[in-house]
Amino acid sequence: MWTKSAIHASRIRSAVNTRWNSQLQAAAGQSYLHNPGSEPLVYDTLGDVIAQTVDKYPDRIAIRSLHENLTITYAELLKQADSLGCALRAQGLQKGDTVGIWSHNSAAWMVAVVAAARAGLISVLINPVYEKKELSFCIKKTGMKSLLIGNRLPKRDYYDTLSQMIPELRNSSPGSWKSREFPHLNSIITTEKEKLAGTTSYDSLVSGSGSQISQYGSEVKSSEGCLIHFTSGTTGDPKAAVDSHLGVVNNTYFVGKRNTLHEGHHNICVQVPLFHALGSIVTFLGGFRHGSSLVLAGPAYNVDDNIKALFAEKCSVITGTPTMFVDMLAKIRTMGDVPSKLKIALAAGAPCSPQLIREMEKYLKTEAVKALYGMTETTACIFQSICGDSTDVVAETVGYIQDHVETKVVDENGEMVPFGSPGELVVRGYNNMIGYWDEPEKTRQTLSEDGWLKTGDKFTISEDGYGRIVGRLKDIIVRGGENIAPKEIEDLLITHPDIEDCQVVGVPDERLGEELCAVLRVREGSSVTLDEVRRHCDGHIARFKIPRVLKVIDEFPKTASGKIQKYRIKEMIESGKL
Repeated sequence: MWTKSAIHASRIRSAVNTRWNSQLQAAAGQSYLHNPGSEPLVYDTLGDVIAQTVDKYPDRIAIRSLHENLTITYAELLKQADSLGCALRAQGLQKGDTVGIWSHNSAAWMVAVVAAARAGLISVLINPVYEKKELSFCIKKTGMKSLLIGNRLPKRDYYDTLSQMIPELRNSSPGSWKSREFPHLNSIITTEKEKLAGTTSYDSLVSGSGSQISQYGSEVKSSEGCLIHFTSGTTGDPKAAVDSHLGVVNNTYFVGKRNTLHEGHHNICVQVPLFHALGSIVTFLGGFRHGSSLVLAGPAYNVDDNIKALFAEKCSVITGTPTMFVDMLAKIRTMGDVPSKLKIALAAGAPCSPQLIREMEKYLKTEAVKALYGMTETTACIFQSICGDSTDVVAETVGYIQDHVETKVVDENGEMVPFGSPGELVVRGYNNMIGYWDEPEKTRQTLSEDGWLKTGDKFTISEDGYGRIVGRLKDIIVRGGENIAPKEIEDLLITHPDIEDCQVVGVPDERLGEELCAVLRVREGSSVTLDEVRRHCDGHIARFKIPRVLKVIDEFPKTASGKIQKYRIKEMIESGKL
């Protein structure tokens, strides 16, 4: 029997919050919540709703990229996207084919996502710091037909890396090469201004005709794939989670509303990497759904660039991980009175402390700090703060259940536990992924036939609609908002000739939340230093995955069945015994 949830008398909120709670359905005594939504779901595609935004605000700035000295209006954005989308289809890509985006934050990155959606293609969002092995996996896994790469940065050369993987590029003209390693890939598009052998210039593709885009867009259904995020998994190799147009269109809308983006024109400071769901869904597309202007502070994370953009562009909204805000506050505290116009600062990716929230309110002069919890597999958001939440509520919870979402907390047998009792959070709703690309078995392990998705997170939920993270059931380390699978690092470390066995665990870190610690058993008569570990990893995995802490152990603690107990390794480190 479903009952309207009672509002806790101890938590006094505004009338707005009363309206939120009046919609909520909760199971009597059991950890189940359902928010039926304040508005109905929309069944348009992402290409459709971007066009609707352009119709409303054609002359409004869509993108202000400071590091590129580039400003693009919504009308210009759509024209470029439609030209690029038609050019991709002209290259032979068909509806449902995948287009990779391997680049730092840039205007072209955003245009490419819109172009793919408008042309019935699926964007594959790739971490720009991936090394050759990681990039190779992404290309092969999704069978991508085309890949957009960024222009050269001081410490990052996309073309050089790619040409080592595809030597055929170096002596070929665009479209004339064929890769033995990647037989599906037939075009490389570069944002570089200089001519690069074997590639097509991005600029040449966004200045053409987009006359056929309506035909391509009309073929797409809201239930079909829109974009792919890669997610770390306990098996090491990332999984490619496919989000639907339905999920993207509605999650961006409701997330944007929670951030008050529907109330006037906002400038959003983009300091987060766009390839993450926090960047792509919450920040970028959440902004575009509501006609906001996106300010790109820099190509990659840089706290000075972010502060400059925040104040110089009079930004009213900023998103980031708690680590990013810690970095920002360390600088802003020394700046005296700052010209802040902030209304919303959204922190996601890890829990925020009450102290950090208070300091964000004080030094950033923001009207509200909000929290958000979600997963790559749920498009983005499951819980998010609402208007009127107190500092304590934002710090102690991950927010209020999102519109049109069901959640429950279950025990090891899949049975619901009482409200307030810990268990695994499972979620059902329009926002759940379609599945993992080309991974039917792993999809079945995560997503049940009746639509419930296992988050792998240990949670409690309360009758008033709020969620709290207790811990992680899955073997994932969250370092500064980056989800890292230890197994991938362990598989690399074990190839070192002097390492007999290894485990990678997360240890507490004041700035990043968790830091990577490699715990090694070394071969008899050998020794391994942290510098050797770093050199062994360098060039094989992204730098953020390389351990910064090293411990050596004689024997790993194990269960009676011989399974290594990682939690005990962490306890030994934290207690000083290791």
